[in-house]
Amino acid sequence: MNKILNFRNATHSLAGTVSFTVGSHLTAGWLAAVLLVMTAATPLHAQQRITLDEAIGKAVRDYPALRASRLQARSAAMLGKSASALGEMEISGGGEEIGRGNDAVYTLARVRQSIDPFGAGGLRQRLQAQARVAEAETGVAERTLSRQVSLDYINDYAAQLRCENMARTDSLYADFAEVARQRYETQAISPLEYQTALNRSQQVRLALAEAQKDLGMAHANLSRWLSADTLYMAAGVAPGLEPAAIMQPDSHPEALLSQQRIQLSQATVKEMRAQRQPKFFVEAGVQKIGPTAGYYAWQVGISVPIAVGATKASVRSAAIALERSEADAEETRRQLGNRLATLRMTYDKYAQSVDYYRSHALPLAREQQRIASLSYRAGSIGYLDFIQAVNDALTTEMSYVEAYTRMLESKYQLLYY
Repeated sequence: MNKILNFRNATHSLAGTVSFTVGSHLTAGWLAAVLLVMTAATPLHAQQRITLDEAIGKAVRDYPALRASRLQARSAAMLGKSASALGEMEISGGGEEIGRGNDAVYTLARVRQSIDPFGAGGLRQRLQAQARVAEAETGVAERTLSRQVSLDYINDYAAQLRCENMARTDSLYADFAEVARQRYETQAISPLEYQTALNRSQQVRLALAEAQKDLGMAHANLSRWLSADTLYMAAGVAPGLEPAAIMQPDSHPEALLSQQRIQLSQATVKEMRAQRQPKFFVEAGVQKIGPTAGYYAWQVGISVPIAVGATKASVRSAAIALERSEADAEETRRQLGNRLATLRMTYDKYAQSVDYYRSHALPLAREQQRIASLSYRAGSIGYLDFIQAVNDALTTEMSYVEAYTRMLESKYQLLYY
């Protein structure tokens, strides 16, 4: 009596579990297929499963390039404290009017302090603006990394779906080959039919092995963002897309970065203008004339830039750089808006395709596989009809996986565009 084996489709769990039955004997070929799948899957149990939110959080926290970006931002922030109106201090000593037997003038100690009250403020603002730019660049790097991790996570999840589809198809073909062998031994079918069944089963077995290799590469691609010595695998993907979770272009890190660059250009213009302002110095010293000490000297001075044309050119150059920053910011806003609109349409397109597969194509493909297996075992269809039916169903399943993968990719592109 035939045993009915229930295969529960974990592949499409997000769409709701789809069940189907395949009438089959627990033959040696079927058992070999199951053992192959279990052997190939054994290393996967040693991998560490991780959710997408956990993967993104770990990458943002630990990825070396992002840590370097944060350190760069901290270094730039520390430089903002280095601006001061007090410039260089000079300490010196020396002698003057040293001759034969005369009373020379000796400077025992002289201190000269430069003061730049107008330039210090502009320098401080420019350094602080640079620190904010570095911080905004870190925000862009975090978002870019989150997007890259999410895409590799989706590809890993899709590789699991493909592997599960191929494992199920391999079970069907293993049973098909075993039934063909039994019929061939009883001379119920021709050698051509038996060889075809055996060849098809071996081809599917090879395709399953290739799918498992692809899955291993997907694990490696995901793990490169998370660890140098641990392999991770996707644990699943949350269904649906919350429109409120989509970031608007004005608050996007790239838009914020462009605004910080505008502020940096503005601070640079102010700094260049401050270079045209006068600078001061104060000097004091203790002197000795001949053998007599107790004398002192002091000076107060001002320095004014003479090359007016050069300073005007520096200011003009900084003003042009400011205009360019404003133009770049406008371009960034337009690109973000266009990218968001395109991604929305892409997501809607693939979401519609996924709905079609889940509601119509996949149930028909499952039923097609079930009927084909039962019909071939009962002898009501030939081997060519079985192969055609199973291959058509597999094509439908793989098309669903591709559509589902594209939908998930566009979803997380929307969330981290």
